[in-house]
Amino acid sequence: MYRKLLAIMLCLFIATGLFAGGSGEQGGAGSVADAIAAAEDMTLEELEAAAKAEFEAAGVQFEARGASSGMKKVLAGFQEKYPWFSYAEFSSSKDQAMYTELTTAIGQNQYVADVALVQDGSSLKSMLIDTGYMLNYEPKGVELSDSDRDPLSVLYVNKCFFWNKTGDYGTDYITNVWQLTGADGVDRKGVHQLSFQTPATENVNMNFLIMLTSPEACAKLEAAYEAYFGEPYAADDGYENIGYKFVTELMRNVTTWHSSDTTAVKNMATMTSGQVVYAPLNKVKDYPETNDYHNDLAISGWNVQLEGFTSYLYKMWMMIPKTARLPYTACLLIEYICTEAGFTSGWDSEGYYSVNPSVPVVEGDHPLQQWIDNGIVEDIDYINSVYREASTYIRSLVMS
Repeated sequence: MYRKLLAIMLCLFIATGLFAGGSGEQGGAGSVADAIAAAEDMTLEELEAAAKAEFEAAGVQFEARGASSGMKKVLAGFQEKYPWFSYAEFSSSKDQAMYTELTTAIGQNQYVADVALVQDGSSLKSMLIDTGYMLNYEPKGVELSDSDRDPLSVLYVNKCFFWNKTGDYGTDYITNVWQLTGADGVDRKGVHQLSFQTPATENVNMNFLIMLTSPEACAKLEAAYEAYFGEPYAADDGYENIGYKFVTELMRNVTTWHSSDTTAVKNMATMTSGQVVYAPLNKVKDYPETNDYHNDLAISGWNVQLEGFTSYLYKMWMMIPKTARLPYTACLLIEYICTEAGFTSGWDSEGYYSVNPSVPVVEGDHPLQQWIDNGIVEDIDYINSVYREASTYIRSLVMS
């Protein structure tokens, strides 16, 4: 009981300090960081009491920024669980626009949101973490892997290769990733109809291509190369590593630079010409209801395995701005989103995976660990270590 009363008193003190200067200027990162540190030492019951007291003392609505529309449903589910909670209308934002909004406001010590769900780890690290603009909260009672703790990942999304298998191209149309470069192997042919969203403007795709040059990806590509071409990669062709060779040939084999992954997947309902589309698996939720994607589509890693890798898994991170007004409530929302009820309220189709291993995937999908074992996983430290050189090279391939 003493800890509970102390928690409530502390959050009221911090809330008072946060609002002393009005809604524009905040009490600084220290007060928010102190609240997060206190929250990490509370029981869930204590955190719920602290968040409620903070919210009622502040007298403002909670605001969230996010790159996924699923956050709107999460906020609604959170309000249903905690009737004292209310929030400002949510709308998802594109990466560039959201990062600009966040860095501009926080850089001037202004309030912008109480929590942010962001993707594109390279921008997260350089623009929000290294600058100290965002603070991390680690939820209790969740078996997180070390790579998901700080910054906190709450959601994995994967991008796969799609093709329509109802025409002359069956599930075994592609069995090795090197076919995607257009090169013919010992007993398999390369494909020459690849649709891709340009990495020059689509940051997730840029990060995917950069990750293909990592040591882990190169090992997968070397094994697939030998299986496809019948001999080991000689590494005497002038490329820095086999990843750069694969990326170069993959980009040069793109025949269509589609502007929308959603539209590209929708169009596959009537596309039986053998075109291969690179897009998120979750786009099957947008497939025309008059068609059955389970019957129509072959999707790498979902119903067909590829030698090399099956998909690219990128993360969405949830962090708290240092200028947040409601840090305890933000921490409680993070706890909620890591539960089965919280996660599934926002994301309930194939291609979305909670970092909490106790949250089941959608029926018909595969567990996150299976995707990780067979895919390429976003590593923000690696991406940032080579970003300048690698991204410049990849952009040159798109423009050539």
